[in-house]
Amino acid sequence: MGKRSQAASDAKAILNRIRQLVRALRAFEKETQRRFGLGAAQMFIVHVLGSEDDLSLNELADRTATDQSSASLAVGRLVEDRYVRRTTSTDDRRHVRLSLTAKGRALVRRSPPAAQERILSGVHEMPARERAQLVRLLDKLMLRIDDHPTATPMLFQAGADARAVRPAQSAH
Repeated sequence: MGKRSQAASDAKAILNRIRQLVRALRAFEKETQRRFGLGAAQMFIVHVLGSEDDLSLNELADRTATDQSSASLAVGRLVEDRYVRRTTSTDDRRHVRLSLTAKGRALVRRSPPAAQERILSGVHEMPARERAQLVRLLDKLMLRIDDHPTATPMLFQAGADARAVRPAQSAH
């Protein structure tokens, strides 16, 4: 096989893997909406708080690998629906802690892990060298696809704030 046909074959294989990933994420979003009335972003937050309760918004954004404004949007709906409780510090009213309500804990018990959790788990299981290589390759691909990369909102979250940022720099 010539260089050109090998490159075309590789590109098709990569595109198919990306399609599989997007299909899995969309299927999770639809299933979560249908069964629980929540989006994938909200379900991810509920599961993160289920494993590590009492987080600040910044800590939650870090645990969900997103920006604070996107996490805030998703949390707002969960507070309205009484899955999450916001508790203001008595010492400093600017400090707010997030935790699950009884309704939120019940949801965690009866729902599958969020698709994002499964992705993160799969990546964590990779050797460090492979993770670094994957980040570098995805960054290269994104620069070829979109010369204006944006902030990383929660997956499938409408209305997320998208500020221009550079792709993540790998330490390797």
